Amino acid sequence: MKKPGKLAVTVLSAISCIVCVLSCKENRSSQGAGRPEGLVVYIGTYGENLYRYIFDPSDRSFTPLGQAALKNPSYLALGEENSKDGIYDLYAVSENGASSSVASFADDIKLSSTGECRNVGADPCFILFDNSLSILLTADYSGGSLSVFRVNADGSVGGRIQCLDFSGSGPVRGRQESSHIHQLKFLPVPSYSGEGKGTELSRWLLASDLGADRIRVMSLSGDTLVCHPELDILCGEGSGPRHMEIDTLRKSIYCLTELSGELLVFGYRAGEDGTPDIYQEARMVADEAGGAASADIHLHPSGRFIYTSHRDRNDGISVFSVSDDGKVTRSGYCRTGKHPRNFAVTPDGAYMLVACRNDRSVEVYSIDAVTGKLSFSGDRLRFKEDMPSCVVIAQ
Repeated sequence: MKKPGKLAVTVLSAISCIVCVLSCKENRSSQGAGRPEGLVVYIGTYGENLYRYIFDPSDRSFTPLGQAALKNPSYLALGEENSKDGIYDLYAVSENGASSSVASFADDIKLSSTGECRNVGADPCFILFDNSLSILLTADYSGGSLSVFRVNADGSVGGRIQCLDFSGSGPVRGRQESSHIHQLKFLPVPSYSGEGKGTELSRWLLASDLGADRIRVMSLSGDTLVCHPELDILCGEGSGPRHMEIDTLRKSIYCLTELSGELLVFGYRAGEDGTPDIYQEARMVADEAGGAASADIHLHPSGRFIYTSHRDRNDGISVFSVSDDGKVTRSGYCRTGKHPRNFAVTPDGAYMLVACRNDRSVEVYSIDAVTGKLSFSGDRLRFKEDMPSCVVIAQ
């Protein structure tokens, strides 16, 4: 029998590769068979349930894809994608005073509960998942604490590893009598490993303390946090730092202050001793109405725009432009529904989904690719009783 020539072998190999890829895609999507096309969106609420939808960018529609019962699941986090079945584990806080907890769910048809663990810190309002250490971290607002939980091999939440209590206060009565940890962010800091060996990344944790007007800085020793108060970032009296965003390309930290309604811009680099050297670069007004209720901040996927949400006096989103050299300027404002507590930008940067808590709706805004400015599409997802407080888009 005549052996195939090189061209035939090449063609056969190419066909084989295509068949293999298509087969893998088919197997990977079998778990989501019957799901509409679009982005998977998870919505946390102040209420009795958390929700999963498919958002279709082509017509800006939402298709329900399951819900799970939990008291005040006000903030959510996704685990890493499971390479075996192409699905995610879902984690949520239950913000419920002294009875608060952390819960985990499987991303199956029913959003089945896989575990729940009591949170010693009262009213956790933020949750952060770390895959490398298999841990969950919560910012406990009323407790003024930070809690760390183990994540089991099956993705379920395990026992509590650590709880750090903080003390501090500020000048704003009724808001700053004690520490209020509001958000957590990992900060990758480059550290030189020696001549010819390039750089490594040491990981630090930032925790915004609204009550003490500072961003607390911690290092990781295994799965244990170590506080470094000498490195804490002071944000100004009565500012109330709430949420942060980190631009690892520009080595910038953006912090939105709730009480003073400002955007703070910090640069960071590795210090001589390996600790992060963080320095302030700019400070500007984000909430011109002075509502003392600024909420969320996110960086556009392009890195060219920053968005901040503001509540109470002038509900809406501020738009900031970021130049190539890192200079930040305020470039616009867009009114939204009532109490825009949280929002998320689609991975392609085309749309913003805004959780308008007091309107019981998630509104859809188009994003101008050139200016970054927002325009309301007229589309929204409404809830009968639960009040949306968090939007997470599976990337």
